[in-house]
Amino acid sequence: MTSHAHRRLLPALLVTAAVLTSLAVPAGGMAAAAAGDSAVIGDVVSSSSISWASGYKWFPAGPDTGAPTTAVDAAAHTVDVIVDDAGRRSVATMAWPARTGTWSLAVDGTEPEQHVVLHRGTSSCTLTSGTLEVRQAVADTDGGVAALTADVRFGSCSLGSNAGGTAGVAIRIGGSEPLPGVGRAEPALVDTGAVQGTVVSQRVVVTNVGGSPWQVRTTGTGSTNSWSPLFTVVPGSDTCTGATLAVGAHCEVTVSTTALNHFIGEHLIVAGNGAADVVVPLRLEGFAPVPAPTGVTSVAGRLGATISWDAPVADPRVGYRVYDVAGGARTLVATAAPTARTVSVPGRGPRSLALVAAEGRFAESPDVPVQTPEVTREIVAMDHYGYAVGFAEPAAGTTAAGRQSSLDFYLRLDPSRTAWVRASAEGVRVCSVDREVCTTVAGTDPSGSAGQPKEAVWLPDGRIAFLAQGSSSLGLWVVGRDGAGLRQVRALPSPDYPGYAQLAAAPDGTQVLVRGGRDLAVARVRLSDGLMTTVPGTGDVDDFTVTTAGRLVLQRRLDLSQSDGPTRISVTALDGSGSRDLALPAGDNREVTFDPSGSRLAFVRHTSAWEGTVWTAAADGSGARQVSDRTAAWLDIQWSADDAADPVATITGPAVSGAAVSLSVGAGDADDQVGGLRRECRLDGAATWSACGSTWALGGLSAGVHTAYARVTDPSGRTSATVSRSWTVDRSAPTTSVSALAPVQTRLTPTLSWRSTDTGGAGLASYDIRMRRASPYGGWSGYLYPTTWQKRTSPSLALSLAAGYQYCLSVRARDKAGNVGPWSAQQCTTVTLDDRSMSASSGWTRGTSSYYAFGTWTRAARTGVSLTRTSVQGRRIGLVVATCSTCGVVDVYHAGVKVGRVSLYSSRTAYRQVRWLTLQSVTRKGTVTVRTVNSKSVYLDGIVVQH
Repeated sequence: MTSHAHRRLLPALLVTAAVLTSLAVPAGGMAAAAAGDSAVIGDVVSSSSISWASGYKWFPAGPDTGAPTTAVDAAAHTVDVIVDDAGRRSVATMAWPARTGTWSLAVDGTEPEQHVVLHRGTSSCTLTSGTLEVRQAVADTDGGVAALTADVRFGSCSLGSNAGGTAGVAIRIGGSEPLPGVGRAEPALVDTGAVQGTVVSQRVVVTNVGGSPWQVRTTGTGSTNSWSPLFTVVPGSDTCTGATLAVGAHCEVTVSTTALNHFIGEHLIVAGNGAADVVVPLRLEGFAPVPAPTGVTSVAGRLGATISWDAPVADPRVGYRVYDVAGGARTLVATAAPTARTVSVPGRGPRSLALVAAEGRFAESPDVPVQTPEVTREIVAMDHYGYAVGFAEPAAGTTAAGRQSSLDFYLRLDPSRTAWVRASAEGVRVCSVDREVCTTVAGTDPSGSAGQPKEAVWLPDGRIAFLAQGSSSLGLWVVGRDGAGLRQVRALPSPDYPGYAQLAAAPDGTQVLVRGGRDLAVARVRLSDGLMTTVPGTGDVDDFTVTTAGRLVLQRRLDLSQSDGPTRISVTALDGSGSRDLALPAGDNREVTFDPSGSRLAFVRHTSAWEGTVWTAAADGSGARQVSDRTAAWLDIQWSADDAADPVATITGPAVSGAAVSLSVGAGDADDQVGGLRRECRLDGAATWSACGSTWALGGLSAGVHTAYARVTDPSGRTSATVSRSWTVDRSAPTTSVSALAPVQTRLTPTLSWRSTDTGGAGLASYDIRMRRASPYGGWSGYLYPTTWQKRTSPSLALSLAAGYQYCLSVRARDKAGNVGPWSAQQCTTVTLDDRSMSASSGWTRGTSSYYAFGTWTRAARTGVSLTRTSVQGRRIGLVVATCSTCGVVDVYHAGVKVGRVSLYSSRTAYRQVRWLTLQSVTRKGTVTVRTVNSKSVYLDGIVVQH
């Protein structure tokens, strides 16, 4: 190869590690490791360098070995052979395509095969001496590595040992030649600390993880900071020197030293005949004894503890550490600054902790044992300065020590019981209960649109409601914990001091309650639209809280002219109804608040304006007792209690439904607000749960039996038992047939009856009736649906018809599943227009008899006399008459047209007989005339008009 080719390749080999680690995939591509491929990169240490200054090692926990990947850079004519081992990466870069042969590694050589670059971590170097032997090098069709067998022996590199150490590389890709012997140490790093004068020993197990037997030449220790190492191989512990380890076999060596009052940095070296030797860093931080903290006390809280101690003679250099030492483990759980005298430890009891003073990583005092009991409920109160103090409710006859918190002012616990919220000068702040670390909710700092937050509470769904003083008014706002959905609910009037300041959430999450205004009353504010309603009977209230169950707890001074003194504590519904007083001891009781379960309450009992102690009592105020003898002008009380109750789910619905149904999903919890409960539902064999509300509407259901399931999860993650409801879906609509009506009615109150059939199983529920009608003077109406004719439960209907009208009626049925059947075939009837409605010429007489329609008749016994009715409209006319053996004949005219002649003869006398005239081809409107043809008797009962 020409010198020109060498000059083109060399810059690519001398790049820095920072560039190497940021290169994109080379043009030749990245080839994954294949089964059987292996490589090792590490140090080779000469025997003469062991036990004296062996220098800082490039591979301090080497060698690195494993199945390599390759990355070819076709433009630079190089290949990276990459070994990832135990989180470390080593790379050997050499010429590609490589030529087989043995090459002297000289930086001024003319052949590119002579140059190998090693890099690891943030450093790289070019090997400047030694040999490279390439026994096989085959490229695939894409220019990548198909096979490569190569060894670097005694390669000198500035990043290797600075005294007697060289670099070794062995590569086996795509071939059958086994990897040389390779040692691997466990542990790969000894990193510890001890008090000055303590003997420190460590057993190291060395295993041959290569592909061939490995012969161990020697073992020893080398120092990185002195000519004589302080660690020595313990006599009789070395089973490695002179041993030949088969593949997978191991040997052991133990190193030991006595800790000094400073750092010792050395190496254990196990050298063999393989491609690289084992180098184990030995790091020992020695230190003078550290005095243990004194006067250590611990006060446990629900999700953390406060550990305090006396001031030492001199502060430790690093600070203080708290370890969890339960079961022999040693887990760091908290740290404190050197000047600290107290530390908050997250995590609930019971726990076994240890407090130590620390001078360095390992320079620690003896453990001071600290036991933290389990605390499931805690009363948190604000002291004189507004800082929180927690009191674990003690056993009867005892008092609790206060746990001082770093949090301040009017804390409110979130529904999951893991975070506090408070309003501060920085904005609305959310603080973890365990670590007491606070963050500001985005958009709520005083420079934002809301203004300066004054009071903040959690809503049951995890959002936050807060009062904020803007440039011109006080506003009620809501916002998500992450700052999403910030909006103003309404501006609040604040005509006089103190305005609206106190805030509480209603359990259903739809409203909040505020106290203020001129009369210091409590008002409800609906979150959806800002509607504000004063709660009756809440004027002149000094303080209020709202229970989980939705009861309003009110505090009032008995003498409003005084700034303090005896109080009255009452409980009412949120609408002000059902007020009752609590049976607390007489006196100045303040800040009454119920625990989440509603079974206990806490309050402050004052002996003077600025001195009070925390008490608890039963829900009715009885059995009051003091929690702690610590006195302060406690400003506020909150319960921080575990979620002790599982939620309860219910699901109800009909036994039979149609294709659509609404199921009621109930949710309850003894110690959570109902607005914070999450309902989930699934149908039949569905694998996943879906969110649902208190009403779960389903549609498109197939016929047959279905089962719905529901469960409820509370904000703490407790889930109810799964409940179910099975029902039958009926998709078959009922059918109806109406009993025939007489075509002509001679009375006004006939009964319509029908029969309906339901085959789906739900059963009949109700019926609807409709009609259309036509008067004798006009046309048909559209369908009419009288209100009283709808959803009737009886299969019959007494009609009230009008004389002369024609009616057509139909019925449909619905079943209990809500399926509505089709309208039945209609049944039609016509009501007689009475003879009295017709005008008579001379020659007619009138009478009454129950044999006739409507009890009246009109008779003639002369030829050519007429009865008339004006403005009749229809296509067919009928006469209602009496017939007999001596009865005569009449002609009938409509609108001046003769429509027919009717004989009234019958062998026997008959009443209410209908004689129809021929159906006319057109509808006519005009006078109907009935004229006698002879002098025989004619009895007319009425006429019938059809359309």
